[in-house]
Amino acid sequence: MSKKVLFISHDANRAGSQLLLLQLLRLLKKKGVPMHLLLCDGGNIESEFREVVPITVIPGSDDLLLNPRLDNVLSKAGAYRSIKQQKQRKKQEQFEAELKGLDIGLVFVNSIANAEIYHKQLTCLHHLPVVLFAHELQMSAEIYTEKPDLSFLISKTNHLIAVSNAVASYYTREFGFPEEEVSTFTLIDHAQIDKCLKVADHHLLEAQYNIPQDAIVIGGCGNAELRKGNDIFNWIARIVLQKTSPLPVYFVWVGAGPEHSIYDLLISDIQRMELEDKIILIPPTPNALDLISRFDVLLLTSREDPYPLVVLEAALNETPIVCFEKAGGAPELVEHDAGFVVPYMDISAASEAVIQLIVDPAQRQTMGRIAREKVLKRHDTRTSIKKVLTILQRYLTLPLSETHDR
Repeated sequence: MSKKVLFISHDANRAGSQLLLLQLLRLLKKKGVPMHLLLCDGGNIESEFREVVPITVIPGSDDLLLNPRLDNVLSKAGAYRSIKQQKQRKKQEQFEAELKGLDIGLVFVNSIANAEIYHKQLTCLHHLPVVLFAHELQMSAEIYTEKPDLSFLISKTNHLIAVSNAVASYYTREFGFPEEEVSTFTLIDHAQIDKCLKVADHHLLEAQYNIPQDAIVIGGCGNAELRKGNDIFNWIARIVLQKTSPLPVYFVWVGAGPEHSIYDLLISDIQRMELEDKIILIPPTPNALDLISRFDVLLLTSREDPYPLVVLEAALNETPIVCFEKAGGAPELVEHDAGFVVPYMDISAASEAVIQLIVDPAQRQTMGRIAREKVLKRHDTRTSIKKVLTILQRYLTLPLSETHDR
């Protein structure tokens, strides 16, 4: 029996690296790769993961041992801490026994957000080869990891897959990771996305948010946070809306909800600008692709973004992209012909680029078509899967099915 690839995901939330992993697992399952998924936390796409691959969830720390009253008695007696530690040790031993029973031959770490878990809780796996799929640049590394944990993970990594040249350069430059052990590509199941786009509800915005049918929609997407530049999105919106009035221009951000720390600030800014009817914030939703399919322009305002999935989805939808240079991987696709790459944090230049696309539908169409052609050429699903399999087969003998290539 062939050894398994153990994939590790920090959670099962509906976000870029997790969705990319879900696509990867679906495609590898068709190839017959023996797999298991280790989740550090749950999330709203956990059920979709479970449809594809068996899952183990890393045991967390229980807040309660018995119940609040008895825990209080134990605490007063001085026994609470030792009993809790004993219980955690037993859970960890059971967890490690389960992992050993899986017959793992390779660890595939999806995202550096798993660095602490790998370093401190998965010591029983440290003797196995590691493939690290890195989706993060410096800001994310500082937010989601501690340097000792990340340095340890990288020291154990045999091969690193980076989603863009910008990401690859970061790890070779900052951590001295050997360039010969870096692959630079991302994965997108364009056949599946095309299928979803074909049946997308293109009128969802009109139906749920009361925008006119002839609206020109400038879209953004992602969790609301400073890294994503939601505040910059609003600043650009204000300039563009002033300069294009009375055209029916609307700015729509998909993925910004009350659960995000800067949401109240964003709403406050929009209200003070008196643009509540023109800037629409939509909470995270499984219908994101329906909304993205309605975008006329994707405005990527990220201060840093390795290579967001929404760029590829928008490009497949023939939507041109405006983004900042030096902010990650998107400029590598956009270049000079699939939208506009403007100087970093140049709000004026970004506004003018958006305005140019608003007033010139023919240019939107041409640049959008080129964006799609680039994704199909540079991110061919079959080629990407073959690259992943080639990497995996360096460490494992895999009983692969040929059905996916037919």
